[in-house]
Amino acid sequence: MKESMNYETFTEAFAYYDRTAMQEYFEQKALEGWRLCKREMFSKWVFKRIEPQKLHYAITYLPQFANEDSFLLSESKKEYLEFCAEQGWQFACVYKNMVIFYNEEEDPVPFETDPEVELASIHKSMMKRFLPTCIVAFVISVAIILILLLTDISSKVTAIGLAVLLIAPLGNVAEFVSYLRWRKKALAAAATGKFSRSDTVDVLVVAVSIAVVIAAVVFVGVKSFMNNAWATLLYFSVFGVYFIFLHFIEKLEKRYNNGWKKKIISFVRFLGYFALLDCVNYISNMF
Repeated sequence: MKESMNYETFTEAFAYYDRTAMQEYFEQKALEGWRLCKREMFSKWVFKRIEPQKLHYAITYLPQFANEDSFLLSESKKEYLEFCAEQGWQFACVYKNMVIFYNEEEDPVPFETDPEVELASIHKSMMKRFLPTCIVAFVISVAIILILLLTDISSKVTAIGLAVLLIAPLGNVAEFVSYLRWRKKALAAAATGKFSRSDTVDVLVVAVSIAVVIAAVVFVGVKSFMNNAWATLLYFSVFGVYFIFLHFIEKLEKRYNNGWKKKIISFVRFLGYFALLDCVNYISNMF
């Protein structure tokens, strides 16, 4: 068997602080015969093929390191990893300042023993990596919305273009606000000596962000076609069909998460996005 066939890349997005969901995902992959060995850009996780087994994963945050290289090149890395290995925790990979370990023992020694110390490390990492990005993203989002409301540029912007402009910055804001909401609950639990399960991005915060994007898209669409009811109806019908298409694609991606079927589904998603752009452009030219 070729060496490359022993590795597989899976795409799965997690909030940076959501250690619980990541650990559960890695442990499930181990039961399926895959062990984590690398994290790449765009939420890609590289796994090595193994015999299906039960593995325990632990994620720790080391805010004193700026990125992967600063950790891997540090003088203290070897001593730190050796200490963890003595406790049964083997190094899996590092991403930014998040270090991931796995353990083959049935009942491993807990990696973290003090919830308050763990929360302090997560908080420092979030402040260091996400606070500057969140501030910039918030300013960009507000600026885009104000420009649309106060100028006539909205009549020259397509709804899909607006969505693309807003989704990324609002996504960053949503993740950071969700983290702050979770941290408040986690601190209360830590005060009683309990570890708090981390949550993925808060549903309420995401819903507000999506609502802002949809409201902006509707505003642009109505303003662009306000003199033609049929154009407006057709315009938003296209988006409705596209959202149904995305829902169908997401179901397929959960069912086929690796191999050639996964690649075909990703390609179809890619084609669907450009089909949406073509439809929007065609409608704009028709009316």
